[in-house]
Amino acid sequence: MKKSQLILLGFALINFIILAVPASALSIAVHVPEKYTDVTAGERLYFEIEVKYPENPSRKDLKLDYEILKEGEIIAQSKVLKAIETQASFMDFIVIPESAESGMHIIRVKIADYESLSEEVEASFHVTGSGSGQVKMYFLIILGVIVLVGILVAVDIVKRKR
Repeated sequence: MKKSQLILLGFALINFIILAVPASALSIAVHVPEKYTDVTAGERLYFEIEVKYPENPSRKDLKLDYEILKEGEIIAQSKVLKAIETQASFMDFIVIPESAESGMHIIRVKIADYESLSEEVEASFHVTGSGSGQVKMYFLIILGVIVLVGILVAVDIVKRKR
């Protein structure tokens, strides 16, 4: 074999290897609308998912896993199944646990099919403490005021009897 034939054979082999590897044109994005970037623990977090899958010729079931993370630890998760053709955009939600701490959290969306397709994206949002903590604080303040007024009334009654 001549040197030029070996080079052509090498190029043909490399081209075959490159074309044999399947490529996926799946694109996924998650967006938390501005209205929901601050949520209270115990409420729903609404988010928008945009999926573009141009190489998909027909409707295909895709598994979507939603996870809420605080410092890398999963605090809530949900799984759904969606039928998607070439593209889809939809709103979905996940409930933030009442026990969620205040601070920055991440929503992670993983999308997969029943074969080798797998992608994941993330977006961040802020959780404020649950409203039940404020109710307890207000209750304690009112209870303290009632006790103080009761003590003042009792002292006034004792002074008048003398």
